[in-house]
Amino acid sequence: MDIDELRISRAAVVTVAQAASVFDVDVRTVARAIENGELPAVRLGRRVLIPRLPLLAVLGVTAGDATAEGHVAGVADR
Repeated sequence: MDIDELRISRAAVVTVAQAASVFDVDVRTVARAIENGELPAVRLGRRVLIPRLPLLAVLGVTAGDATAEGHVAGVADR
């Protein structure tokens, strides 16, 4: 999954693996960000899911934003 797929998706949540793919990091990095409170998450049984719209907000992108690629570069620079 990439930022454009995330932006146009109609899903309410994404998996930790999908979020890791968007950020181009390991799933353990996303799990650590969730534990530290840097990313919002919902636990359903054993599954950890990340709400899509708050994830987009962390990336600085809105669901209708056509310039998503420029915002992702800013995240990678952190």
